[in-house]
Amino acid sequence: NGLQVFQLNQKGWQRKVEQAITNGRVIIIENLGEDIDATMDPVLSRAIYKKGRNLYLRFGGEEVEYDNKFQLYLQTKLSNPHYKPEIAAQCTLINFIATEKGLEDQLLAKVVGAERPELEEKAQALQAAFQQYKIQLVQLEDDLLERLANAPEDILSDIPLIEGLEATKQAAKEIAAAVAEGKKTEIDINLAREIYRPVASEGAMLYFLLTKLCGIEHMYQYSLDSFVNYFFKSIERATAAEKLIDRVANLRASLRITMYTMVSRGLFVRHKLIFLSQLTFNLMKRGNLGEENLLNEVHFQFLLRGPRKEGEENPVNWLPKSAWDSCLALADLEEFNKFPADVVEASPRFREWFNLITPESEKLPLDWAGLDRTPFMKMLVIRCLRPDRIATALLDFIRVVLPDGNAYADCDGALSSVAILDNCLADSTPTVPIYFILSPGANVMGDLDNLASKYGFVAGETYHNVSMGQGQDVVAMRNLEMAHRQGHWVVLNNVHLMPRWLIELEKKLDEFALEGSNKKFRLFLSSDAANSIPIGLLNRCIKITNEPPAGLKANIKRAFASLNKETFEEFDSKMKSILFGLCHFHAVMLERKQYGPMGFNMMYPFSIGDLRDSAVVLSNYMENSGGGKIPWADLRYIFGEIMYGGHIVNDFDRKMCATYLDFFMKDELLDETEMYPYNDEEKSLSFMCPTPTTYDKYLEHIDTALTQDTPIAFGLHPNAEIDFRTTQSNRILNTILELQDREASSGEGAMSPDEVAQATTTDILERFGEKKFDVEDLIRGLEEQGPYQNVFLQEMDVMNILLAEMMRSLKELQLGFAGELTMSDAMDVLKTSLYLDRIPPSWQKRAWPSMRPLSSWLNDFLQRLQQLEEWQNNPADIPKVTWISGLYNPQSFLTAICQVTAQKNQWELDKLVTWTDVTKKMSVEEMESTSRDGAYIIGFSLQGARWDATSGVLERSKPKEMFCKMPIINVRGLAADKVDVSQGVYVCPTYKTEFRGPTYVFCAQLKTKASAGKWVLAGVALIMDAS
Repeated sequence: NGLQVFQLNQKGWQRKVEQAITNGRVIIIENLGEDIDATMDPVLSRAIYKKGRNLYLRFGGEEVEYDNKFQLYLQTKLSNPHYKPEIAAQCTLINFIATEKGLEDQLLAKVVGAERPELEEKAQALQAAFQQYKIQLVQLEDDLLERLANAPEDILSDIPLIEGLEATKQAAKEIAAAVAEGKKTEIDINLAREIYRPVASEGAMLYFLLTKLCGIEHMYQYSLDSFVNYFFKSIERATAAEKLIDRVANLRASLRITMYTMVSRGLFVRHKLIFLSQLTFNLMKRGNLGEENLLNEVHFQFLLRGPRKEGEENPVNWLPKSAWDSCLALADLEEFNKFPADVVEASPRFREWFNLITPESEKLPLDWAGLDRTPFMKMLVIRCLRPDRIATALLDFIRVVLPDGNAYADCDGALSSVAILDNCLADSTPTVPIYFILSPGANVMGDLDNLASKYGFVAGETYHNVSMGQGQDVVAMRNLEMAHRQGHWVVLNNVHLMPRWLIELEKKLDEFALEGSNKKFRLFLSSDAANSIPIGLLNRCIKITNEPPAGLKANIKRAFASLNKETFEEFDSKMKSILFGLCHFHAVMLERKQYGPMGFNMMYPFSIGDLRDSAVVLSNYMENSGGGKIPWADLRYIFGEIMYGGHIVNDFDRKMCATYLDFFMKDELLDETEMYPYNDEEKSLSFMCPTPTTYDKYLEHIDTALTQDTPIAFGLHPNAEIDFRTTQSNRILNTILELQDREASSGEGAMSPDEVAQATTTDILERFGEKKFDVEDLIRGLEEQGPYQNVFLQEMDVMNILLAEMMRSLKELQLGFAGELTMSDAMDVLKTSLYLDRIPPSWQKRAWPSMRPLSSWLNDFLQRLQQLEEWQNNPADIPKVTWISGLYNPQSFLTAICQVTAQKNQWELDKLVTWTDVTKKMSVEEMESTSRDGAYIIGFSLQGARWDATSGVLERSKPKEMFCKMPIINVRGLAADKVDVSQGVYVCPTYKTEFRGPTYVFCAQLKTKASAGKWVLAGVALIMDAS
């Protein structure tokens, strides 16, 4: 029929379109992105003109003859594409995405067809009969009308016509009777089919749950075909039952666990709990887990959002302010009205619960102990008081609420990676490849080689391994053609390196499916997670994530196991000890990144290759030293500045790396020594370097001596784990919130997303509508404009720009809500941000870096404006104490301090640096006047350590104290040659937010009795805007 199907990223597509236009063919252009090639514009806009007798069209800069029979179809696999308005005007848009109700009916037919085929056949036959009856009636009517049209004037004389009328009437009666009988039968059939509807309903819900996962990670793509395939598998695997109602319950349970297992194998560990939570909450919303587990929408939104209510002073000294603000917000829920008062009243008992290692498994004090009977309500308290435990509490909740919850929580926990791969292999077919989503350090090929030998496939003969890269596409295609015919296995590694070629691969697999491959043929693909992988390819694959075991112990073992055993045994004792220290250092560098910004300012791709190369260099150095003195300084430089340091671009991360090497790479390493750096307090936690021994004894020592993962192993405070777990929990709940439907909330008392956004818009406009600084007027009133005045005037300019953008975008959104403007993408993003309590991107672009939710950010913004308004009243002088954290550009204020010092003393500005002296005053009221030499600043919180105001030095943090508020600091300009930080001073980096990295401001000098290296490894920093 001349139909052509191709994509816009294939070679020669323009020639195909041109020929189709000229010859009047039908073409389908598939897998469109959101941007359509501009060459297609004349075709889409139908820019056809007449020239003589023929029609023409300009295409690709050339005049092309146009045939009226030409037809164009465009297709995209994007779930929610945003095309330009003109595309919508030029094309007829048809949405082929299945609806949940439609899919439910389809799945009902499938499950009934599998369980009660005779019933489904009857239903299908009945539908066919109904259609046939309709056709017969139409034909009878047509015949009758034709006869009447051709009838003579005296109709009664036409006997065949009268007989025909009678026959038609009789036939119509018979059809009506048959239809009525059919309707009765249909009711009976439908009643029998409806018993299976819960299975179909849950199946449809599960499918739409899967389609949302690509919002978390592009690789999580699932087609309806592969879903239906597993739907039938779940029916086969369901336990038989005598009673129909039990069989349906078994079908639902089988469907749930089959789908969860299939999907979870292809999810990264960090996303598994998100999917499982989504599954559980959706079942609760539908009432599938019983009336007692129905989800209250208001409580659910509180859990996900974790709102805070600022304003009231925290009366409980052991409770962080953020936790107290959360308790105040919790009190707005009817069931928790008395909660804050009870926390204050029974403070010692709540403190005891708060300090427990696993508070989620212990009873709360007072009457709140009864919350154990309603675990969801208890989670709200945990969300407020101990957010670091919410992930564990959520998993425990799922174990209890979800039928057979342990099977989901521990899914595949007892299976090795080879066994999981074997199970997936059983589900795969020649048309369904297996796709490995890689992680650094994972060993996919080892597992695959084991399976290949188990099933009798020989490497190089019937088992082909191709590493993709330049020129390898030809090799891959050759192997695929051969494997498709002869039933071999083909592995294509790192396919993300050739994204354009993957479109050809997709086409080739379609061809193989039409031809029919050898039943033994299997294709395995592997790649990093990448947005360039075509959706069509991901849709058809069984996905497996392969992540290496986490934890310091697993990493040290893997690092040590990468060394060659025979070579290791030949080394002398010094070399063995240093290699062990190097493996420990490597594992510490890999694992430290789990602590987020406290671990590293940036993430670095350290790999086993860095360790291997370092070991080679070490071996060469030791040979050259000839058994003499070990060149520690050279080794530290090579490891810290070249091998590992080559990856590191942040100065503070490089300093941290060098501090580790200073601790590990020294003479003490050659004998038994402590490997946990600066571990003076936690004596119960220890890991010693063994005296030089054999390869196996080292592995045994790692197994027995390393008993648990602890931040102490990295030189961090135990609080770092709380910070890491809190961040992890917040990330999980934020992602679940993003995945929720944006339709009106069904819960009683819960506002719809649009209503939340409208209320927030009105509130912001009321609070900030009148705010604006008249900078021009202020400049005219200033007699002298010094460095400090410049800083404040620049701050006002920035605030004016931000306020203008806020007012513009919010007023535009109000017009959108009123229906006076069409909702644009930007307005939609703003509306979503307001609903999710996040700072809108267009505001964030013009504002200071912040990790606060929108509600807290707005309060912070008001305080910043208040500081500028106070200065505006007396612009000639700077405030007694400047809240430096309230400035958009705090660096400019620090520069102003140096400028004033340079002008006053006639010094060169570029020879000055800032020097900090911490005072003992905590509040502005305690200061009597401005600083004599410099400026007083406030607004810092110390993370990773505590400031002892009495002795004026850094001390170890108190348990569960994440931040320590700093006293007022005097900053002054000092000549760089007079600065001495070699003894008793920790040069502390200062950042605007806890995200650290790019928010760096300056270094403060803090006094310390302990070694500065201790604070470097503890990740100690000053944070300006601590949440």
